[in-house]
Amino acid sequence: MMSAARRKSRKRATVALGPVPQIITRIPRPYPPPEEGALGALITGEFSNTWESILSDTEHREFRGPQSYSATGLEKLDALIIKQAETMGWRLGLSGLVQFRFAEWDFLSNGPTLFELYGKALAKSARRFQKRELPPIDDTDLYGFKQETVQELRRLLRSLRSAFSRRRASPSSDEIIDYFQKTVLAEGDAFIHLKTSMNSWLQFFRADSISVKLLVHGKRTSPAALFDSWFAWCKGLEPETVRQKISDLGRFVRDSY
Repeated sequence: MMSAARRKSRKRATVALGPVPQIITRIPRPYPPPEEGALGALITGEFSNTWESILSDTEHREFRGPQSYSATGLEKLDALIIKQAETMGWRLGLSGLVQFRFAEWDFLSNGPTLFELYGKALAKSARRFQKRELPPIDDTDLYGFKQETVQELRRLLRSLRSAFSRRRASPSSDEIIDYFQKTVLAEGDAFIHLKTSMNSWLQFFRADSISVKLLVHGKRTSPAALFDSWFAWCKGLEPETVRQKISDLGRFVRDSY
C-alpha cells in the first residue's frame, strides 16, 4: 500500500499549469522526417518560446542570466513537458531540450515519477490520435485563431451570398463547396487560416449538406457559429461546448495580460 509520504511526493511531482499554447498546432505540416533533425529543432524552438511565456519576471531574469536555471523554472519545464506530451506524443522526445531534462530526471528523487507521468501522457496522446479519447480545449492560441478565422469566414460568406443572390435556381451543395474552395485558394493569404485547414473544411461540408445550404439560404449561419460547428466536428464535441471553452480561454488570455 502506498504510504502517505509517497502519495504526497507524487502530487508534487510537477507544478500545476493553466492553459498554454499547444506546440503541435504551431509546427507546420507536413512534418519533416524525424531522422533528419529538423523536426526536433522546430519542436525545441516552439517549446522554448512556450516555456519562456509561463516564467515569472524573476524566473526570466534568472533564465537569461549567467547562472543556472532556477528550481521553479525547471519545475515549470518538467510540467510543460508532460502537458505537451499529451498532445504532441512521442515526437516531443525529438527535442534536444526535452532530452536534456530526461537526462536530468535520472538523478532526481522524483525522476521515476516524472518518467511515469510522461509515459501516461504518451498513452493519452495515442488514445486521442486513435479517436478513443476527446482532445483538450485548453490551447490559448485558440482564442486568437477563432477570431481571425471568423473574420475570414465573414468576408467569404459575404462574397458567396453575393455570388448566388441573383440566381433564380438554388445552388447545389457541390456548387457552394466548389465556390468556397476556389475563392479561398485564389485569394493568396487573405484566407490563410481557411486555406491551411481546407481539407478539413471540405470534409465538414460534405458530411453535412444542410449546413452548406444554410450558408446562402434560410436562417443563415453566422461566421462564429459556423466556426464552432466546424471545430466541434473536428474534435468530436458539441458546438456549444466549443463556444463556451474558447470564450473561457479568451477571458484567461485577457486576464493574463
